[in-house]
Amino acid sequence: MTAAELACAAPAAFLAALRLAPVALASPFLGGPLVPPVVRLALAAGFGLAGASLAPPAPGPAGLAFAAAALRELALGAVLAVVAAAPLEGARAAGRLVDTFRGATLAELHVAPIRQRESASGDLLAQGVVVLAALGGGVRLVVSGLVGTFAAVPPGAPFPAEVAREVALRASAEVLAAAVLVAAPAAAGVLAADLALAAVARVAPGLGAVNAAQPARAALGLLAIAACASAAAGRLVALAALAGAAPALVGGRP
Repeated sequence: MTAAELACAAPAAFLAALRLAPVALASPFLGGPLVPPVVRLALAAGFGLAGASLAPPAPGPAGLAFAAAALRELALGAVLAVVAAAPLEGARAAGRLVDTFRGATLAELHVAPIRQRESASGDLLAQGVVVLAALGGGVRLVVSGLVGTFAAVPPGAPFPAEVAREVALRASAEVLAAAVLVAAPAAAGVLAADLALAAVARVAPGLGAVNAAQPARAALGLLAIAACASAAAGRLVALAALAGAAPALVGGRP
């Protein structure tokens, strides 16, 4: 590639990197908060350059138009970050629900590298989702979906706000649905423990069944999650399909 061709492609590559920068900051499938910032920016630039080559050739904007295009790319990147982080956020939300049902919300973990607190079950589910997605090809699906958005919406091209809102709402709804479905067995286990202990306390008040309430809730909640671990992991990893469908989503197709 000649110097003139590089100069012509530089604005599009920069805009493409801006689109993927929020994803690299938020999603572990494209870096995430545990990776050094320089590596994340390099990943965003590399995948952005590859994605820009998929877009139809067009003269890049200049001046204020370039600044407006950069802001549009950052906004679109924020929407794509929500989509790409859906599996991880679904796992965290499910784990927090599980620990809430079990009465274990006080046992939170402070994860220093990402500067936030995690519930014990949420951290376990999140780490499991990352590993299973890497083994099952979910990472490849996410990356191909993100890069494919450049064919649907070229770097710097207008992006309707209505489409962005629909994509963000769909991703949020999928995360909420997955969290509720994964946490449902724990809720059922905790409810079963409460009903059993209430029945024992009513039949034989002298046994002191009330003292066993909290351990029983915690144990049956974990057992219910362990029994449904395969289905729960499959439901969470399936959220990676949202990122795989990102080109259709940002293109305004259902």
